[in-house]
Amino acid sequence: MTPTEILSYPANALDEAQRRKYFERGFLTIPNAIPMEWVKRLRELSDEFLDASRRFDASDDVFDLGPNHTTSTPHVRRLKALVDRHPEFWAFASRSSLTDIAADLLGPNVKFHSSKLNYKWPGSGEVVQWHQDITAWPHTNYSLVTLGVHLDEVTYDEGPLSCVPGSQEGPLYVHRDNQGRWTGSIAEADLAGAGLERAEDMLGGPGTVIAINCRVLHASRANLTKRVRALPLFVFASADAFAWMPPPSPTRKTGQIVRGTPAKVAHLDPRPCPVPPNWAEEGYSSISAAQKK
Repeated sequence: MTPTEILSYPANALDEAQRRKYFERGFLTIPNAIPMEWVKRLRELSDEFLDASRRFDASDDVFDLGPNHTTSTPHVRRLKALVDRHPEFWAFASRSSLTDIAADLLGPNVKFHSSKLNYKWPGSGEVVQWHQDITAWPHTNYSLVTLGVHLDEVTYDEGPLSCVPGSQEGPLYVHRDNQGRWTGSIAEADLAGAGLERAEDMLGGPGTVIAINCRVLHASRANLTKRVRALPLFVFASADAFAWMPPPSPTRKTGQIVRGTPAKVAHLDPRPCPVPPNWAEEGYSSISAAQKK
């Protein structure tokens, strides 16, 4: 759906100023959006999976493990396909106020796309370079949003996500190197005029939701604190947005309608999108793993 069409429907969780700000800037920070009961439970589940990762010594379909991972000191970069890991992750994605926010930004008919739980550990090795999400999972239009939930206080020192305002209306960049290999990041030459000096950090306390349009330029710095920052992320799409390449991280719930009804007509946005690798053949671990290559 187009922003004009979406704004013609009444809001569920956001006010009109917030919705318009999202469409103008491409991202939005929503404080106190998630009840503390849910925040506490998500934090508990995160801790349980971090502890479970001690039994593994290599990345697999569940964990993307960092180079410092040991049985005594876990180093998990990503918990993959989050809604497949525990029923309560899916309950949160499909039946909490998260779907109200998704409907306010995507229209009344919403389907689930994917989810993961990213961990940013202390140290300089945890930087995520500038990228745009949609280049990894292109659709027939750009009415997709990633909703992240702060489980703890996120300040500048935790290495929060940073977004460039208005970049959703700019070009989509090729996320490959000079040899055509997928890097999951934008080349330095392309970033020269991308307006990175205008980037804004997405800060907030526990229960804050961050919303990022699929075309927005974003990245995150190193975590300067001594504690890990856990960020569960849930991607939703307008029902009329259809994937035209295999998803990099499919779940058992991918494509399921969580609000409204399925679309009978696809919305085709004329703006082109670079073609990613065929993930069904090449496989995918995480953006951290891709950028480290």
